[in-house]
Amino acid sequence: MTPTQAPTYTHGMSENAFEIPVSEADGHLPDVITAAAQRHTIAYLTDQGRRVAAIVPADEAWYWTPGWQAAEAEADADIREGRTRVFDSMDDLFADIEAVRGDDLP
Repeated sequence: MTPTQAPTYTHGMSENAFEIPVSEADGHLPDVITAAAQRHTIAYLTDQGRRVAAIVPADEAWYWTPGWQAAEAEADADIREGRTRVFDSMDDLFADIEAVRGDDLP
């Protein structure tokens, strides 16, 4: 199976991804990397059905950093616990941000 034939599925935040067994990726790694980059998706390498590695497009790697993932988890917890606010306008939103940060936004 080539990367372009690999099944696509939805996982987590509606991420499009594909899995390919390490044994099938052997000798085709450049193709797997190219497919992930062109699709702007993650290519999971699997061993006996278990994900063992991921190829993430370089321009999207920031999302998977520990700091960003911690912030995502905090935001998810805030949403679950109802710690959200609704603003009538963008001006109201930015005014609130300014008040919380204590500075003027450009």
